[in-house]
Amino acid sequence: MKRKRFSFLALLVLAVMLLMPASTQAAAKLGTVKLSSIKAVDYNKINIKWKKVSGATNYIVYYKKSGDKKWIKVKTLDNKKTSYTHISSSKYPIVVGQKYTYTIKSYNKNTKKSGNYNKNGLTTKTIPATVYGLGAGLTGDNTVNVSWNPAGGTTHYVIYRKANDSTPIKIATVSSKYTKYEDKNPVEGVTNTYFVFGYSSKFKVYGDGSNTGVSIKVKRKVTPTPEPTSKPEKPGDDNNDNNHGDNDDDFDDPIDPIAMASEVLRLTNIERAKEGAQPLKYNKALQDAAMLRAKEISVIFSHTRPNGTDSSTAGKDVGAAGISGENIAMGYGSPEDVVEGWMNSSGHKATMMMNSFCYMGVGFYKSDNGMYYWTQEFASMNPNSNGLVIFDANGGTINGNSTYTITGTAGYYAWLSNAPQAEEIVNIPTPTRSGYVFSGWYDSKTPAANRKPLKAAVYTTSGMTVYAKWVPNN
Repeated sequence: MKRKRFSFLALLVLAVMLLMPASTQAAAKLGTVKLSSIKAVDYNKINIKWKKVSGATNYIVYYKKSGDKKWIKVKTLDNKKTSYTHISSSKYPIVVGQKYTYTIKSYNKNTKKSGNYNKNGLTTKTIPATVYGLGAGLTGDNTVNVSWNPAGGTTHYVIYRKANDSTPIKIATVSSKYTKYEDKNPVEGVTNTYFVFGYSSKFKVYGDGSNTGVSIKVKRKVTPTPEPTSKPEKPGDDNNDNNHGDNDDDFDDPIDPIAMASEVLRLTNIERAKEGAQPLKYNKALQDAAMLRAKEISVIFSHTRPNGTDSSTAGKDVGAAGISGENIAMGYGSPEDVVEGWMNSSGHKATMMMNSFCYMGVGFYKSDNGMYYWTQEFASMNPNSNGLVIFDANGGTINGNSTYTITGTAGYYAWLSNAPQAEEIVNIPTPTRSGYVFSGWYDSKTPAANRKPLKAAVYTTSGMTVYAKWVPNN
């Protein structure tokens, strides 16, 4: 039997192959990295996890804005890692609210080969950081001072408040440069709890609401009974009345409109407290407007006054600024009944519960036929506010000066021309300028050529400025 022999050359080749590293004997193809999870762990941090791949010496992390085609390489890691947290940087930014997609490639540095990768990746977005460190303090005038620690990724902070166990309502939004807020109108007589959320305006995204808030008990202030504008006549005031009191059942007891109004205010604030809304404050000027309107609706039951103007102009007649809401009613026999009637009407209730309102005046009027008429006038700004309109001569002069100022009740118009019915035109001295002709008042120094001059300006507490426009003589 013949023996098979290998040549010396064949044996040498076999020996060399046995001595070669396994990595160069065969370039095994790397598998696709299986992604496990992704999570935004903070407003500027995103964590991605994956499973190990056999034969990988490294893993490469890529990311991109969701929807983009091009992947951006962020980091190369050794094969011991199966997790990576991407922290926002100027080179590889993470914008709060923007969605980002991540994927991982396996890589073998010996063969210089990469494995396949999950082309869909995993997607998430960061949100503003949770606000912590809430604190609350109460001043003597029942103002609650709320404070908190700065939170990253915010452009604003949004403050919510709830009264006892009511549903929280939003009461304010402040810039992220502030870390405190004064609530000048907390709900009195109950525990007020405040929550603060971070907010990013670019993508309209809120931070996590897991913070438990901060609570403070607000005592009820004693509100003095409003003084009547004129003293109601009482039984026995007449010197010719020998009865010295009302013991005659043939006559009705006189009705005190101020007492009626005060009770409506009290009952309305009780209903607002149930909804978590701030209590409304009494203001004499606003009540004078409400009393005027109560008499007017006995003539025309409408939000349009008998003179044809809007109901809010009643404030100007009595010097009450900024009337921005009205409820009217007729036929109800008591404050309890009229408040219940308004609360059972969705539109009237919405006006009564509006959180931006801070003041209310109540009107009551009994007509000659015995019908009761009721009004509520609401204002957000202090009804006693005065306002200004500043007329800038814009290179000319007005009575020898560069500006001319008029004052009036804040929130109302100073009509410069074509005033509505029952409104007065404010007569402003005509400005002069050498070589030019005055062509009207504008709210900018250089109005567009096709713009028309203002018909009216608004009295504002900071002073609205209007400017003269000039046309050269030639």
